[in-house]
Amino acid sequence: MLLKRTHLIPTAAAILCVAAPALAAASASATAATATSATAGGADARAAAFAAGVAHITGLAISPLLVLVLLGWVDFVRAGGFDAATLPLHANPWLLLPCTLVLAAALAKKCVSPAIPLPIRKTLDAGEYLEAKLSALVAAGVLLPSIIATMAAATGDPGGGAAQAAGLATTWATYLWLVPAALIVFLAVWITFHAIDGLVLLSPFAIVDTLLVSLRATVLVVLGLAFLASPLLALVLCAPIIVLSLLFAGWCVRLDLFAMCLALDILLARGDRADPARGPVRAFLAARGHGAPIRTMGHAEPCDGGMRFTYRPFFILPRRTLVIEAERGALVRGAVWSTMRDDARSRRLVHLPPRYNQHADRIAARFGVTPRDGTVRRAWSGLVRGFRAIFDGGEAPAGT
Repeated sequence: MLLKRTHLIPTAAAILCVAAPALAAASASATAATATSATAGGADARAAAFAAGVAHITGLAISPLLVLVLLGWVDFVRAGGFDAATLPLHANPWLLLPCTLVLAAALAKKCVSPAIPLPIRKTLDAGEYLEAKLSALVAAGVLLPSIIATMAAATGDPGGGAAQAAGLATTWATYLWLVPAALIVFLAVWITFHAIDGLVLLSPFAIVDTLLVSLRATVLVVLGLAFLASPLLALVLCAPIIVLSLLFAGWCVRLDLFAMCLALDILLARGDRADPARGPVRAFLAARGHGAPIRTMGHAEPCDGGMRFTYRPFFILPRRTLVIEAERGALVRGAVWSTMRDDARSRRLVHLPPRYNQHADRIAARFGVTPRDGTVRRAWSGLVRGFRAIFDGGEAPAGT
């Protein structure tokens, strides 16, 4: 029974991935109607157009590639398809077709992810993680200017009469606060939901990956339904998402740096170029209580009684150095990255990127700690030894 219920999770994720595009397409049509009515309507129509803009920025930040593709195809069909005289950039087939293929490949990978072996899945996760960054850059550059322009037209409408003469000044005054606000909202929401891609990369369990992807798809579906009901209702739902994103942005940035370092190490095979024998070692704080936030990026060097950890607060301030004590240090080799621990106090110290996995013994000797395999590596090694004993006739490992 438990196995059957577990198989329902990937199915539900696939349904959500299909439902989100349908709702987003319907929302795109509703947005066009809202923007059109705002140009000729009163204060209520302008408020609806502004609310629609906030909802679009939030949705674009949650899943940039998905929203770019859906809005592009909707506007492509509305403009007359290939017979249209002119098409906006986001509705140009030369942009839409490659983006659609990338999106289809990403959705297919998410649906079959539980069946992919861990090493291959992590490599694909690393590629998808970097693709998500590029997609966000492209989608923001293509769609954000038009969304902001629509919001500025609705917000800065002078309203006729003598104010028409000051229309240009009013529009520029609107842009002065609207552009920074829109960029801050987009970046905060994007980095928060992009953390899901980072957690997928860090997680060794396919079921966790599916749950995280389903969470993001659920948020998109809820926002799409709310937008179809009313842009103002969508604005009400976007408000807590934006506030929480602003609060968690710092934590997500540190997670993003850690995940990006892992992704680049996996795809570029940096281990051959890493030299841990001399100089500082790239590391990330693995726990709170060391004097800096968890996953702070820096460099570790051995010292008497532990290690020195050097980092720059906010990446630009002067360097700070922390001394992390370790009574009985250990280097635990994990499935993707390694972790230095203090076994005497059962406390994690720092995480080391995958580039150092093949140099674990040298790093352990340099820092004066004991190397050992983590739970996943021990389980895998035991499984390999067991199969070798069965097929090669060798001695089976203890406990089998």
